[in-house]
Amino acid sequence: MQIIETRTVSLLAPQDVELSARLTLPSGLYQGTEERIRTDSIAGPSWVVKYIIAVTAEQLASIGPDLSSVNIDVTEFVQQGRLTICRPA
Repeated sequence: MQIIETRTVSLLAPQDVELSARLTLPSGLYQGTEERIRTDSIAGPSWVVKYIIAVTAEQLASIGPDLSSVNIDVTEFVQQGRLTICRPA
């Protein structure tokens, strides 16, 4: 059985973070979501934590026209310490 707990968090980028070759997140404070996913097995429960931010159409405008907002998994940047979690949002 899988249980998902979600809560809103603020993510701080103390400096620009290159999310992909074509998208850099400018330094600043961003609203995001922390998802805690629990999976039960015979060995017991295990948890996976993911961090997601919504990048707005305005932020995507530098990539190309007519792009709407997208949700981006930034868990690896949190784990690397390039984004810091500030609770609560």
